[in-house]
Amino acid sequence: MTNVATFTHQDLLAIFGNAASHLPSTLKVTSISTDTRTLVPGNAFVALRGERFDGHNNVQEALQKGASLIVVEESSGLASNDVTLVVASTLNALGSFGWYHRRRFTIPVIAIAGAAGKTSTKDLTAHVLSQDMRVLKTQANYNNQVGTPLTLLQLTDDVDAAVIEIGTNEPGEIEILSAMVQPTHGLITNIGKEHLEKLIDLDGVEREETALFDYLRDHGGLAFVNNDDPRLSKYATSFTRAITFGVENTADIHLTVGFDIDVRPSVHIVHGTFAFRAQLQTHGLASAYNAACAVAIGWSMQMHPEFVQRGLNTYVNPSSAGYGRMRVERINNLTVLNDTYNANPESVLMALRTLQRYPASKRIAILGDMRELGVSAEEEHMHIISASQEYADVVIVIGDEFRRAAERLDAPHLIVTPTHRGCVEHLLEVARDNSVVLVKGSRGMAMERVLDLLQGA
Repeated sequence: MTNVATFTHQDLLAIFGNAASHLPSTLKVTSISTDTRTLVPGNAFVALRGERFDGHNNVQEALQKGASLIVVEESSGLASNDVTLVVASTLNALGSFGWYHRRRFTIPVIAIAGAAGKTSTKDLTAHVLSQDMRVLKTQANYNNQVGTPLTLLQLTDDVDAAVIEIGTNEPGEIEILSAMVQPTHGLITNIGKEHLEKLIDLDGVEREETALFDYLRDHGGLAFVNNDDPRLSKYATSFTRAITFGVENTADIHLTVGFDIDVRPSVHIVHGTFAFRAQLQTHGLASAYNAACAVAIGWSMQMHPEFVQRGLNTYVNPSSAGYGRMRVERINNLTVLNDTYNANPESVLMALRTLQRYPASKRIAILGDMRELGVSAEEEHMHIISASQEYADVVIVIGDEFRRAAERLDAPHLIVTPTHRGCVEHLLEVARDNSVVLVKGSRGMAMERVLDLLQGA
């Protein structure tokens, strides 16, 4: 992600204090880079460290390409000089650049957090807002402590509003990202079982995600509260400024939802002085909730209902390399619900509820393991197998976690297979005309391979 954010010597002193005092007073940084492959003269190069890379190995390349400043960690052993800034953590330094640049703008900044549906909600919301304003949004799902500051650094005077997705996989990240983003508005899609290796249980997820609400409450921000989520609805009364939204329960923004033959939601809203209907081009029950979020945010921005309606009517999911977010495809005379992007218990249940709504002679679910559930993994996979018996006629599962869970259950409509090819072979044995197939699993399971094999079957 490229940016044009500039920083003078005075800016660097304001951000880093005495650590930057040795730098030349004439120093000027034009944009922040973490990748020497795209670095251009005048950039500051921030040498990040990861599990499989160390940016400190690329410092000389950055200097050769004309970097105006090199940001390195104390532990690297690199000495401070007139082009080198030594810090305790380059990751924190990158966040500080994003935080400082964000403070230059007074536009609405909407932060979107939650256990599931963040990226699709962010994309739809940004599309709706873009019908009436110039919008910056998080690209793809770059929602962590690297992607978020790089997104903030793209803010310019040409932006009217920003929609920033923030994610977590360990306690404290939402608090850090909220402080960095400094949102004026914030929305949590839902509370569900995500990253339980470190967040432990639903209480831990709730504490982590609602750090966004804590920030909004402390800074007078506007909160959007999902009234259909029992763990979130209770927070509405704790704000002086809050808008509730929902599909199943009464809320400030309440959408009535129907589905066409391809489970694309049609939504109807009546609120105060306006009413409209919209036909979404996306699929599934989760899309209806995305729409409720987007309508609530658009209404808070005082957008004309016609712009909101047009945004809902015209949004299409971004293209992806094989995997999809509840994308309807026709493969070998089968209707396939391609939801292979990722999975956690919350999103799998939502996908199964969508499968149940699809008009078909037979409903088949192919499910891959859900990752990062820690000690709750077996229990959660057992729960999904049990629930799936209600929503699907046949359930085919793959992965060690589902195999272990299946050994403890008596599930009459369940097939366990060790390979993606086995999923396809069993599918072709049980499918019949007018069957619909849901394919879903965590990213690490690469469930799009099932679709590739089905194409060639």
